[in-house]
Amino acid sequence: MIDSEPTSMGAPPVEETLAFDALGPVQGRRVSISVLVSFIVHLGLLLMLAVWSVGLGAGRGQGLTIESGQSSGSEFESFQMDSSQIQEAQVDSVDETSSLASRSLNEKFLERVEPQDEAANVMTGTLELAQQAARATSSSAGGGGLGFAETSLAGRSKANRSTMVQQHGGNEQSEQAVAWALDYLARHQLNDGSWSMRYEESCGRSCVPGCDGKDPYRYGATGLALMCFLGAGHTQNDEQYGEVVTKGIYFLQQSLRRTSDSGYWVDTVASAQMYEHGIATLALCEAYQMTRAGELKESCQLALNFILKAQYRDGGWDYHPGRPGDLSIAGWQVLALKSAAASDLIVPREAVEGVDRFLDLNRAGEFMFRYRGGKPTKSMTAIGVLLQIFRGKTKDARSVANGIEYLSNQGPSGVDMYYNYYATQAMFQIGGRGWKNWNYTMRDLLVKTQSPSGHLRGSWMFEGDHSNKVGGRFYSTCMSCLILEVYYRYLPVYGQASDDFRF
Repeated sequence: MIDSEPTSMGAPPVEETLAFDALGPVQGRRVSISVLVSFIVHLGLLLMLAVWSVGLGAGRGQGLTIESGQSSGSEFESFQMDSSQIQEAQVDSVDETSSLASRSLNEKFLERVEPQDEAANVMTGTLELAQQAARATSSSAGGGGLGFAETSLAGRSKANRSTMVQQHGGNEQSEQAVAWALDYLARHQLNDGSWSMRYEESCGRSCVPGCDGKDPYRYGATGLALMCFLGAGHTQNDEQYGEVVTKGIYFLQQSLRRTSDSGYWVDTVASAQMYEHGIATLALCEAYQMTRAGELKESCQLALNFILKAQYRDGGWDYHPGRPGDLSIAGWQVLALKSAAASDLIVPREAVEGVDRFLDLNRAGEFMFRYRGGKPTKSMTAIGVLLQIFRGKTKDARSVANGIEYLSNQGPSGVDMYYNYYATQAMFQIGGRGWKNWNYTMRDLLVKTQSPSGHLRGSWMFEGDHSNKVGGRFYSTCMSCLILEVYYRYLPVYGQASDDFRF
């Protein structure tokens, strides 16, 4: 097909040119020019074809080889990665290309990060087009390039958000609660752009009761806070919270410890290394997925590569790399991989298939899931059901349908926002009467329990283990905010309209 295109444009075929050259010096010179033109055209087309072919590998697991095993001695002795292939997929070094790295923080705030291609901004599409894509993906076996279901972020845009709230069961009170929560989080951002799960640094002891833990979990906290702003459609370009988001992203980018082929935030002495890394990576990848800002690509790929290196041979993740893990930690890593796979970042197919093996290993019966090989729990079941949905299982699959029925019977928790976070997303994705009943309880609980005034306005504090022992008021606030953003954070992968909630 390539050879025929010059002929149709008027340039003679190569065979004719060779014959004409023999007719004489004048004709030969004229035709030689046409030979040169034809050669340049052919070469250009071939180069375009080569670039296009290489691009097909992005986001589909090509160009990366992972071999994980049980660690012995050093935490990282068993990791092997072809770094030369990874480097090809990355942008130039941050020192050369990143405006976040090359400018001072104050200078950076004077501008907004612009998408490289306006058409690539995932929030510019209409709801109708995004829902059509979701339906098309869910109707195919193992939808998506890597088997991830289509999880469009189009509902986060200002144009679509109110429609999604109305369609899926939010109301003015729930949106006001989100607005207050974001204001609270913005007021508690530290000067370097980060957040902390301990508030001594940002507001003294004004936000008591706090948490009993000693670790501020700065990277995980920053990731959770950024996810709240991104979930409501606030990116680096946003007029209201653009500076807040930019500062948070700047902190994560600058604190990422880069190696030759990966990057990490927390070393092995930290108690929750992979928890924090997975949450921070997810936030960074969502920012990149929403804006396609070139500054973010290298950091996202390096952080993803660390997740890939840390994956154990059974397909899961532990608190530290290369050890048998649990579904709670794996949930954040898989969500980060899902967000990356929706963009042009490299996610190997082998890693995603490992997730399926890990889910099977942690099943307890037909639809429940267990924690570290122990008894099944409702929190692990909520995570397992949601990951199956995002991995492209149909809502009629027995493991999904029975899992949803189980969660529906359990209902929302009055204190455990970690369980509520995953279960609410799973129930929302399925929709129907079960979601309607769940939503009324969950939504109204959060609206009624949010602090309404004073310094604490917009925050939550629940007396569960995660709040008291780990994250305090900050953690409760982030998880509650993310739950109330469920109506528009991800479009339903099955494309249902949820007519039950139309007002």
